[in-house]
Amino acid sequence: MIKINELTLKLVNKIIENAAILGAKVNKLSSGQTVIDLTDGTWEAGRILGEICMGGLGTVEFNSTTIDGHYFPTVNVSTSEPIISCMASQLAGWSVKLKKEVEKDGKIKKKVVFQSLGSGPARAKAKGEELFNEIDYIDDSNCAVIVFETRNMPNEEVMAIVTDKCKVPAENTYALCAPTAGLVGSIQVAARIVETGIHKLHEIHFPLDVIMDGFGTVPVAPVAKDDFAAMGPPNDAMFALGQTFYTINVEKEKEAELFELLKKAPASTSSSYGKPFNTIFKEAEYDFYKIDPGLFAPALYTVNNVKTGKTITVGKLDNSLLKLSFGIN
Repeated sequence: MIKINELTLKLVNKIIENAAILGAKVNKLSSGQTVIDLTDGTWEAGRILGEICMGGLGTVEFNSTTIDGHYFPTVNVSTSEPIISCMASQLAGWSVKLKKEVEKDGKIKKKVVFQSLGSGPARAKAKGEELFNEIDYIDDSNCAVIVFETRNMPNEEVMAIVTDKCKVPAENTYALCAPTAGLVGSIQVAARIVETGIHKLHEIHFPLDVIMDGFGTVPVAPVAKDDFAAMGPPNDAMFALGQTFYTINVEKEKEAELFELLKKAPASTSSSYGKPFNTIFKEAEYDFYKIDPGLFAPALYTVNNVKTGKTITVGKLDNSLLKLSFGIN
């Protein structure tokens, strides 16, 4: 079996060894774990973090595009292990939370002092999500690597949660952190283009076991003024101009059924589609549960069935929505 935590550790060490060049701050905690702060990370740090999120089974490369005459960087992402790299690793599915007892008005209450969704190969060690009941994958690495989208660095107590859940030595536990409002944050979110597409396919009950390879491209969102404002543009880049290409292996008899199902996948099929995400979020009174989850998908899917040679494309690109979101004049 592929050991994605061991694979990824090579990339983590690359960041540690080149910390000054990559804008990384490396902190070895007193309890033994290592926390890497990428708040001020470089383009290359963001690219490597994207590959770390994919468990070392994906490639992230930079490219560029023009949107009605405006020039923007893009990422090209590819993997030939889409289920392990995207669903067992890159998906931000592990909610890590630390509560502490505090006294308020003479009463002892629990206060959340750290909370962040975790992604990366440590998820495959912890296996605390129902999704792992569907994924036939075991990683017996003796290390764990988790990625947090936060500027609040995890302390010894938070990292102890990761170490304990993953059942690895403290000195073999690593966390890499980057806020949403930052260059590295924008890059690593964009690098989720293939995973976002597969996650939506999973939500509409498209069989994941037929997916062989994945490729995607999406603009890297401009850095926002703060983490709250930064929620919108990276998502809108996916919804408006995120493009994916998947190869599948399906018998001819099932092809028409799956091609028809695929039409439900693009972001534009969602009832919440049509405005920048931050506007949608505000209108939903900042309640994620009031937003149609079907919105979280790429703009365009192209799927090639290698069994028959047939190919289908569904969805649409929306330059106007992206320009509105990015604040392009």
